[in-house]
Amino acid sequence: MKIKRLLSVAMLCTASAASAQQLLVFPAVTDEQPGQNGSLWVTTAMVVKTNPRDEVTIRRKWVCLRGGGFVDDPTAAPTWSMPAWDPRGRLLFALGDELLEGTDATVGAVALEVEGGEVLAHTNIMDVRWGEYSHDDKLAFGQGQHVTALQAPLQGPSHIPWLGGCKGWWCEQDPNKEWQYLRNNIGIVNPNSEPIVVTGTVLPFGLYDTFQTGSRWSEWVGSSPEIFRKVIPAYGWIQFHWWSRQHYREIEGWFFPRAGFIISLTPDKNLPYYAYASVVFTPDPDSGAPEFNDPMFIPAEPGYIPPFTEGTSPP
Repeated sequence: MKIKRLLSVAMLCTASAASAQQLLVFPAVTDEQPGQNGSLWVTTAMVVKTNPRDEVTIRRKWVCLRGGGFVDDPTAAPTWSMPAWDPRGRLLFALGDELLEGTDATVGAVALEVEGGEVLAHTNIMDVRWGEYSHDDKLAFGQGQHVTALQAPLQGPSHIPWLGGCKGWWCEQDPNKEWQYLRNNIGIVNPNSEPIVVTGTVLPFGLYDTFQTGSRWSEWVGSSPEIFRKVIPAYGWIQFHWWSRQHYREIEGWFFPRAGFIISLTPDKNLPYYAYASVVFTPDPDSGAPEFNDPMFIPAEPGYIPPFTEGTSPP
C-alpha cells in the first residue's frame, strides 16, 4: 500500500467562470511522506464533468516546484481523457504522483487545463491511520478535509483572513514555539516566467492586559507591524511554517494574541498568483487525547487589510 502525505495538509484548486476551458491548480501535492504523530496523509484530486455528455480532455499545463518549475510541451504533457460515451468517463481521480509525473519532486503545484466542457474539481486530504486507503482505487477514508474549487487566481494585494492565535503560557515564550499546537503553514504559488517577492504584514488580535485598565480585546499597536518577505522563483512553489516571531510586550502590560492573526500579502508585481494557509491542530501530547491531526484549509482572499497603525485618522 502506497501512502501519500500532503506536507502542508493543503490543496488549492481554481476554475474559471462558465466556459469551455478551465484551469485547475493543485498545489502542495506529495508522495509517500509520513506526517507528525504517526499520521499517514493521502491526497486524492477529483474532477467531475458538469455535463456527462461532454467530451473532455485534461492536459497538464505547468508545474511549480520549490526551486522553479516549467511549462509543459502540449504535445508531450500528461493527458487524461473523459469520453462522452462512457459513464466511467464522468469522474477522474488523480493522486499526487500522477500529477507530478515526469518530475523528481514530491511536492509542488500543478495546473491542469480542461478543454471540451465545464468540470467541478475537489480533493480529499486524509490522515488514513485509522481509516482505509486503496492506491489502486485512489480512494482514501480517514480524518481530514474536503477542499472545493476557487474561482480565480489572485492579482495584487490579498490577505489570509484568520490564523489561530496563542493560548495560555505558550504566549509568554520567546520565541513562541507552540501556538496551542496549531501548526500554521502558508503556501504561495507563482505560475509566471519571472520571480515575485511577496511581503506579509501581520495583524495580531488578542487580549491586552494592564494593571491600570484590566483586560480588553484589541489589535496590537506596537511600534511597527511584524513583516516577512518571501521570494518565489519563476514557476515556483513555496510553503513555510509560520508563527509570530514578535514578542508582544509593553512596559505597562502584556499583549496576548489569543484571538488570532490576519496576514496581508503584497506582491511586488501585478501578476497572477495563488496563496493559502494550511492549519493542523494536534492535541497536547501530555493531555491524554489521541494523537490525531485535524487540518483546516484557508484560501487567501483579494485585498490588502492595513494594520491599525496604517489606517487613516477620523475626520
